[in-house]
Amino acid sequence: MMIVVAISGLLALTASILFWYWAYAPTPKVPSLSAKLSREALTVGAEKRTCWKYAPGALGKQKVPLVIVLHGSGINGVKIRAWTGYAFDQLADQYGFAVAYPDGYQRSWNDIRKNVPFPAKQKNIDDAGFIRSLIESFQVSHNIALQQVYVFGYSNGGMMALRLAASVPGLLAGIAIVGANLPTPDNRTDDIQAPMPRVMMIHGTKDPIIPYDGGRVRFFGKDLGNVLSASATAEAIAETHAGPKTIQIERLPHLDPHDPTSVERKTWSQGEQKVVELYTVYGGGHVIPQTTAKFPRLMGKVNRDFSAARKAIAFWGLDQR
Repeated sequence: MMIVVAISGLLALTASILFWYWAYAPTPKVPSLSAKLSREALTVGAEKRTCWKYAPGALGKQKVPLVIVLHGSGINGVKIRAWTGYAFDQLADQYGFAVAYPDGYQRSWNDIRKNVPFPAKQKNIDDAGFIRSLIESFQVSHNIALQQVYVFGYSNGGMMALRLAASVPGLLAGIAIVGANLPTPDNRTDDIQAPMPRVMMIHGTKDPIIPYDGGRVRFFGKDLGNVLSASATAEAIAETHAGPKTIQIERLPHLDPHDPTSVERKTWSQGEQKVVELYTVYGGGHVIPQTTAKFPRLMGKVNRDFSAARKAIAFWGLDQR
């Protein structure tokens, strides 16, 4: 009997060690900022929703852009703020815009895929209505410019950004998505509109959740349907912009010789206007490239050659204000 108990205890300890090794990631320290994060509650239909807001102290009364950051499934607005290394808050201080970190319904979004088992999808939560209400709230409280609303989405949040861009034409001036591809037409709730807003994409070739080359998505044994490849997603979005386009491909400087990942950027442009930008992270996982936050090991390698948040801000032109 004592042997059985000892073996059971050893197995439990081993499982605990393995879990912490593969799943644990420390939360980075919050940097010095000009303002504090605040929390707001909104009622949308029958649901009470929450959002975390960051607005630099020096915004003043002029109209300013709004960046909405959508988390992945299983986490929340506070966590995605940390997983982006607090970069959006720092950039907001630098360039003068407001940031929103909304919380999904039970840590999930009712995204553009038909076949996902997330609570928001199962209950058909009106997340588009939530985002519209959030924008209206910021317009009242921080005088945001409605023609300068942008969404940065990671994983399930990236899929939600695609749904917003497709289902609510004119709502967004641009989106940036990480670890998210368009679903195949049979697995898509909304057809993409012509033209889509400007889209920046980041995807790792060794993403263990959303396959870079497309195909079936499985998440902890659950079937989430099929998605297009990252390249096919970028091409499909670029094609919503009528007229000839030029394509440019370049490698980003590799800053750390010990980092096994590397980055290639492919840009579709019309004249001086970039309409789609795809960052392929060779060897990268289901993570957000930046230099501050660590991700659980099970999600793959993090590239440190660039900041996803800073590239998004530059792609949208917010660093030129």
